[in-house]
Amino acid sequence: MESFLPHWVNAILLGLIALAFVMNRLSRQLPHVAWLQWFRLPVIQVSEAQRAKRRRSGNRMAALEIVLMGLVLPAVYFLSTMVFFSEPKTMPTIIVTACSVLCIGLGIWIFARNR
Repeated sequence: MESFLPHWVNAILLGLIALAFVMNRLSRQLPHVAWLQWFRLPVIQVSEAQRAKRRRSGNRMAALEIVLMGLVLPAVYFLSTMVFFSEPKTMPTIIVTACSVLCIGLGIWIFARNR
């Protein structure tokens, strides 16, 4: 696949991005250097209650993703067997079902813990 930018432009852009990261790191290391503070990103102060709320929200989202994975896993297995014109075998079906039940159970458990 051909890039729309020449390789030397890509190299220069990569170098500039790396330089920006280094300058950001230096601005945090050296707060007394005034010109470096232009590269410092603002830090949002979050209270402990907001942090706990965000953590619970993230845990609920992870639980939802795990439950959805448990629901999609058997469908993916059976669709892949149809695509490859093969019959679903007993042992893989048992393994997929067990993994699906475990994912759904784990997701529900995470939901219950993060009320």
